[in-house]
Amino acid sequence: MEPLTAITMIAAKYGVSGVIGALTGNQELGSLSAELVGALSASEDRLAEKLAGIEGRLDQVLEQRYSAAVGAGLRTLLDAGATTGPRARADEPGRARDLFRDAGASARSPLQVAVAERYLVLCALALGRPEVARTALGLLHKSAFEALVAAMPLVGPEVYERARERLAQSGRRVPRSRREERLTELSEEILDAASEVSDLALGLLAEARDLAEALGAGRVPEPVVDFLEPEEAGAEDRLVTTGRLEIRPSGPGPIRFGPLSVSWAGVPSPRPGTHDLTVTVRAEPVLSVPLHLTLLAPGAPEPASWDGHTLAAGAPGIRLTRALTTGSPAAGTLSVNGLLLFRSA
Repeated sequence: MEPLTAITMIAAKYGVSGVIGALTGNQELGSLSAELVGALSASEDRLAEKLAGIEGRLDQVLEQRYSAAVGAGLRTLLDAGATTGPRARADEPGRARDLFRDAGASARSPLQVAVAERYLVLCALALGRPEVARTALGLLHKSAFEALVAAMPLVGPEVYERARERLAQSGRRVPRSRREERLTELSEEILDAASEVSDLALGLLAEARDLAEALGAGRVPEPVVDFLEPEEAGAEDRLVTTGRLEIRPSGPGPIRFGPLSVSWAGVPSPRPGTHDLTVTVRAEPVLSVPLHLTLLAPGAPEPASWDGHTLAAGAPGIRLTRALTTGSPAAGTLSVNGLLLFRSA
């Protein structure tokens, strides 16, 4: 089983109410509780090893304190799920919560923060603290999204520049005859790690959607998300474009993707022969990194750089407007950092 899939698997099989019952010790769901514990154990027993491998290839630090706290917290949470004693059911999730808080405090990357917050959501649910769970869930959304947008540029030509920087910073003397070979090896390592971060971040966002429903947010239509493969060229199949995510609505209403909400509207314009296409972007919770936004009309070429709009770090939202000729459809694409393409339809 892949890491970080247990909640999604149980929710798909039994519904989100089953997840809540298993975490809170509902006696009528004893077998489900055991299944959830087994799924958590099977999917995440190698999580610390996987994170260490990813962060090492991206030249980021995985503190020993973080690994130890996540490991001890997971064991404590699993013990709580496996026990039938009411006292242990009440005490063990609290101990696990404290360990995951320690992990979050020593996290050095958005992915590490997201993993710690994911466990804090589970602990809060097990303790019957929905308001605390909602706070952790917001930080899970935020951190997983920031991990995704930080990793995706490396699934493209930027990976080669990062490899050159890594080689220069290593201080290792590499013979000129082996330099290109070593750069290729580093590029492949970084590309693989960035792809794994993206996959884990998307998995965390999927689980967050299920957990939000469990906390009473209602079932939000899940957008259709497709990965657009980067283009390759040359004899060595070097990446010449960056992989992107195309995000399309599955029904009416705003597109919700992690902490972002994107809604579209066509409105009258005071300019003769035109009407306006507006898109409203909201971030909840607010992000700690800026997002570069471009609103594209149907069929418009995508720019190589952005100079028009920025959702600043800490800003709750922004509205973009583009004039269209009368009679043309009120449809378009919102490009976020050139990586996430939100389609209006």
